[in-house]
Amino acid sequence: MGHYGDHAERWHRGLVGIRSKTKLGYESLLRCRALPTFATYQLRRIDPASVRTWISDMDADGLSPSRIRQAHQVLRASLDQAVDDGLIPRNPAVGIKVPADRTREMLFLTAEQVHELADLAGEHQPGADTLVTFLAWSGLRWSEAVALRSRSLDVLRNRVTVSEAATEVGGKLVYGPTKTHRARTIVIPRSVSNLLAVNAIPDLSGDPVFTAPRGGPLRSSNFRRAVWLPSVAAFTAAYPNLIGLRVHDLRHTAASLAISVGVNIKAIQRMLGHKTASITLDRYGHLYDEDLIALADRMDQRFRGAA
Repeated sequence: MGHYGDHAERWHRGLVGIRSKTKLGYESLLRCRALPTFATYQLRRIDPASVRTWISDMDADGLSPSRIRQAHQVLRASLDQAVDDGLIPRNPAVGIKVPADRTREMLFLTAEQVHELADLAGEHQPGADTLVTFLAWSGLRWSEAVALRSRSLDVLRNRVTVSEAATEVGGKLVYGPTKTHRARTIVIPRSVSNLLAVNAIPDLSGDPVFTAPRGGPLRSSNFRRAVWLPSVAAFTAAYPNLIGLRVHDLRHTAASLAISVGVNIKAIQRMLGHKTASITLDRYGHLYDEDLIALADRMDQRFRGAA
C-alpha cells in the first residue's frame, strides 16, 4: 500500500499545468504541514478522525484559517489522486470542516490621500511615486504592474495592455500569464498616462516600465521594506484609520475611485481583470450604496413629475 510520504512526493512531482509559484506553495504546505503528521501513515490508516485532529492541532497552534484551508486542500488533492489510482476506496479529507476564514477589511484611499502617499514613496525611492499613483488609478495587481514592458504602453491613447505577471519563486522572478490567464487593455486617466510618459517612453526594447533603483526588476520584498513600510508609517500618523495599509489596497482604491465617479460594474470588472462581474460586485457592491440613494431621489422626481 505504501506510506503517505512516498505517495505525496509522487503526486507533487507529477503535477503539470500549474504555475511555478503554485507548485512551490504546494511543496511548502506538504513539507511544513501535511508530512510532519502523515508522512509515516499507511494510506489506508488515514481516516476522517485523524484529519480532524490534524486541523484542530493547526488551529490550536494559531495558524491562520486561510493557511489551514490551503493545507487541507493540498492533503485532499493528494488523496484524491490516491483514490484515482485505486490505492484507497475513498478520500478521508472530503467533508472535513475547516475554520472559517476571517475576511480582512479592505482599505480605501481618497484621491487626495493617494497624492500624499505617492509623495512620501517618492522621497524613499525615485519613481516610487509614479508606481503608487499608477497602482491606485489603474487597479493592476502588483505582479502585473512590475511585469509591464514599455511596449505595453500607449501613452498617446492612455492605454495599457496587461498580458503578463511576475512573481517571486524561490528567490527568482518568474514571468507568466496573469491570474486569470487573460490579457486585457485598460484606459487610464490622462494625468497618470503623462506620468508614465515621463518615466517610461514606449519603445521596442521591451524594458520594464518600473525598475529597481539600480535597474533590473522591481521585487516586492525590497519595495515593501525600503519604500512601502516607511511611507505608510509616516502616512498613517495622519490617518490612523488606515493603519495596516497594504500595496494590494491600492487595487481596492482604484475600484473605489472608479465607483465614485459613476463607472458601472462591468467596466470595473474589465479594469480589474476579474473573470466575472459577479466577483467584482461581491467585493465592491457595498460601495454603490450612495448610487442607490441617488437613484431613489431621481425616481422620486420622476414620480412627482408624473403626478
